Amino acid sequence: MKTVTFLTPLILTSLKARKKEYVLHDAQCEGLALRVQPGGAKSWVCWKRDAGKTRRVTLGRFEDMDLGAAREAFHGHMGNSQHTPAPLKRNTLTFAALCTAFLNAKHEVYAASTLSSLGYYLDTQLLPAFGPRKIARITTPEIAEWFYAYSRSRPGGANQALGHFTTILNWAREAGDLPADFPNPAAPLRFNRRVARGRMLSSDQLRRLAAVLDSATDRQRDAADAIWLMLLTGCRSGEILRLRWDEVQKDRLALRRTKTGPREVNLSHAAIQYLDRLRKQRRSSYVFLAQRTKKPHRTSIDHAWQTFKHLAGLPDEIRLHDLRHTYASHAIMSGETLHMTGKLLGHRSQDSTERYAHLDPGYLEKAVDKVARKIDGLLDS
Repeated sequence: MKTVTFLTPLILTSLKARKKEYVLHDAQCEGLALRVQPGGAKSWVCWKRDAGKTRRVTLGRFEDMDLGAAREAFHGHMGNSQHTPAPLKRNTLTFAALCTAFLNAKHEVYAASTLSSLGYYLDTQLLPAFGPRKIARITTPEIAEWFYAYSRSRPGGANQALGHFTTILNWAREAGDLPADFPNPAAPLRFNRRVARGRMLSSDQLRRLAAVLDSATDRQRDAADAIWLMLLTGCRSGEILRLRWDEVQKDRLALRRTKTGPREVNLSHAAIQYLDRLRKQRRSSYVFLAQRTKKPHRTSIDHAWQTFKHLAGLPDEIRLHDLRHTYASHAIMSGETLHMTGKLLGHRSQDSTERYAHLDPGYLEKAVDKVARKIDGLLDS
């Protein structure tokens, strides 16, 4: 049985010799393969029919020919001037091969923390369950069996892993590695219900926090400015702390690195004014320079956040990330839809946005009064 693999530069440089010779077939160029011998020699090969017999043809040494050159040599040898990679076949593509291609595509796109989290779920759950399986033969019942077994011990983890499975299949369809109409066998499953961990700051709590931030000492000024920008943009703390001035455009942030890849963040007038003031004060590549770390930008404001939280009289359980929940909730209370709020936060799924939607008790009280008055008016008419 031949081993079909997404051959990428990262995979090729990591190949090791084994006790026995092995061959890896290029999933994107049917007929081309890399031969790895026990002594460590590697060569590009293909097979050709000649006088009724199949013979192996060596196209060149691995050291002399990169992947692109090998594909061109293969098509030239086979007499095919069109050297577009052959489309993948459903019956040869395994889930493990697809995961490898996905990770290589996202290596320079996803943040290190996102790749680490994804790798955990792949290594501990998805690859052991489905890695060797051909994509076309993975069925809904077997995914359901795995999902509900995992849910018994870690319902939140099962949700995360199932989400990664769907993300990888969606990416493969968009990239053309799977047909556009390829069905997702996980689609009929529903995520486990979970209680939202995040909280939002009420209007009164926000006013108290703002007063504390405005009175921050010179030593705390950087952290206070970062928190203000989190509140004004809804960005994650890491996105703000590693923000470069060349990412700050006239009316938006063009973030190169976020949890899910590059994205743009539209800026309000207040955020634009705040950044303009900071730009006049700071002459550096990064908005927030490092303090006692090897990285060029600041990496944490956790200590300052604990101080601000105490001075503002906020509950201990309020996290720095809850500022993002606060931004989302106030967007919804101001009349924005879940879809639009998700766009503001950079979410790709409305389910993600729903977890950020909390409502201020004062807002709920006004809503109750508004509905009651409406019903009362209807009853009197």
